[in-house]
This record gives sequence, structure tokens and C-alpha cells, in this order.
Amino acid sequence: MEFCNLASGSRGNCTVISTDRVNIMIDDGLNLRALTERARLANIDLSTIDAILITHEHTDHVKGIASFCKKYSVPVYCHAESKEFLEPMIYPYVLDTDMDSPFELGDLTITPFRLPHDSNYNLGYKITQGKSVISIATDLGFVSEGTLEKLKGSDFVMLESNHDIDMLREGEYPFILKQRIMGKNGHLSNDDCAQAVLELARNGTKRFLLAHLSQDNNTPELAFDCTAKNLEKNYFTEGQDVFVDLANQYKSTRKFKI
Repeated sequence: MEFCNLASGSRGNCTVISTDRVNIMIDDGLNLRALTERARLANIDLSTIDAILITHEHTDHVKGIASFCKKYSVPVYCHAESKEFLEPMIYPYVLDTDMDSPFELGDLTITPFRLPHDSNYNLGYKITQGKSVISIATDLGFVSEGTLEKLKGSDFVMLESNHDIDMLREGEYPFILKQRIMGKNGHLSNDDCAQAVLELARNGTKRFLLAHLSQDNNTPELAFDCTAKNLEKNYFTEGQDVFVDLANQYKSTRKFKI
């Protein structure tokens, strides 16, 4: 499998996973012009996308889907409890599929699992090709034991590291928004992300992508250092035992081969 995140953050999210047989997009929160340019720079041919998987209905994850589907006519996989909150122009492309059970797309097995977030229904995805496993879990307020179990056994995990708690508490956001972000259905802090990464590293996961970093309440340096230092305290060396990369709002990651 090949993995490339084209954008990650509150201004738009999009990821592409490819094999020799199928190309899938997870979320599209970019307008078509921005997505086309980002894909061009990443050497991704958008006309080869076979399907879009939606995590949840928030605008930063779905606002580009209608225009993308109008141009490329690809099917959209979305949980039934999120569908009614989508832009109606997306409806004709949404498949009536059971998103509470694993399903196949080409040579990929897609296993959706629910994540705690203040959307109507939020999904993470475990994507398997043979013995290779990629998991994606962003927009979640906390990592439950159930979520950890879903992520265990992955070769590559894209996990939210949204905010530094001190930056958020001392920042200019209204109190009610701070409470929402720090709540059980909000976003994952650097500290909670770092602890989850450690638990997954103990279970064999070697590569991580920290995602959905807040531009107001986090920095790439803080997110990376929090995870790397927690690994080091527990006898894992980042860059040797475990590899940690960062997703970006304004540019794509490199392509990871899993």
C-alpha cells in the first residue's frame, strides 16, 4: 500500500491510499482547485480515485466532496447516521452500505470503527492489504481501550495530536470552545496522543503520522517533542525503534509505502 496525506487540520482534510488495484480517498475537505494542485505536487492522479470514505460530516472533512464527485463520479461511503447532515449534492453518490462491518474495495479490506467526537457519527478506519495494515483515527476526544484494540497490529497509524493543553487553556478561545475541545467528544491532546503512541509501539507499531494539529493551540515542534520524549522515557528511540512524522494543513506528506 501507498499512503499520502494531502491536508490535515481544521481548514481541510484529505488522504489517499493506493494499491496496484484500487485508489481510495478518505475525506475531502479541500476545494477542487486546492485539491488538484496538492495532488499534482504529490504526483497523484485524481481521475484514478475509485471511492471516497467519509469519517464524519464536519465541513473540514466533506466540503470538497460534492464538486469532486460531480467531476469524477466516484461512489461515497458514509455511515447512515452522518448522511442526513451532508450537503444534499453529495447524496446521489452515497452508497447504501453497512458501515458497521468490514467490507472490500479491490484488494483492500476496510474495517470502520466508531470514534468519540461531537459529530453525529465519527469513524476511524483500519485498512488491510494482505499482512499490511494502515489505521486512521482523527477527531477523537480520547483513546478508549476499544480504540486501542482496533489500532493494535497496525504497521502505520495516523493519529490526532490536536493541541497542547497549556496553549489551549491560556489562549484566546472562548471558555465554552476550550471545554468542547478538551472534552471526551472533542479533540486529542498531545499528551494523550503520546500515551497512545507508546502503547501501540509496545504492541509493535513502528510508524506514526501525527495529524490534525491545531494552528492556534499547537506547534509541530510541541506535538513531535511530546511524543518523542514519551517514547524515549520508555526506552524507544524515535528515528530508530519508532518513526514519527507530522501531517500539515498546507502541504502533502511524502508517500509512505506500507
